[in-house]
Amino acid sequence: MKVYFVRHGQSQHNLEKKASGWSTAPLSELGHEQARAIAPLFTDIRIDKVFSSDLLRARQTAEDVLPGCNPILSDKLREISVGNISGTTRAELCEKYGDVYRNAQSNHDYTPFDGENDDMICERVFAFMKELETVEGCENVAVFGHEGTVHQMLNYVLKTRFELKCLRIPNCSVTVFSFDNGRWKLEKFGYTQKLNP
Repeated sequence: MKVYFVRHGQSQHNLEKKASGWSTAPLSELGHEQARAIAPLFTDIRIDKVFSSDLLRARQTAEDVLPGCNPILSDKLREISVGNISGTTRAELCEKYGDVYRNAQSNHDYTPFDGENDDMICERVFAFMKELETVEGCENVAVFGHEGTVHQMLNYVLKTRFELKCLRIPNCSVTVFSFDNGRWKLEKFGYTQKLNP
């Protein structure tokens, strides 16, 4: 089985430099364009099943890339929760909370703001990956989610824990995993070739 993971296109919060987390922020106009630009990557691939984070920006990306796909929604695929600072600009957060916010961002730990830490999102995404391992009769699966989601998928597949701030996942990039005979393999990382003419 191959799993094609797509990070959502640019969201309105990405554009406005706001902390997103579990916000209902939609895609920006550019985000929709990015999603439609990678749709041709899937023209010759028969996708047997589609999963998506239940957050709006991921669902919109799925619909733009695979129109009419009717994804299975999962809250396990959500971005890390930033708690009560969701929707606030990073500049405002730095000014109001200073090092408390900077440390939260650097350490991927938003529990001071009633959000999640790295272990919490790790537990959610790892549970989703274990569920994927039980899917039968599918050659190609598409998954739509967030930067934090694919970070944790990489951790699961590669059996490691990345310094997440050192690993950027571009909007609407495609990362491909394969699962065969009980083993995961990273096939392609952060693929964005079709986004550029």
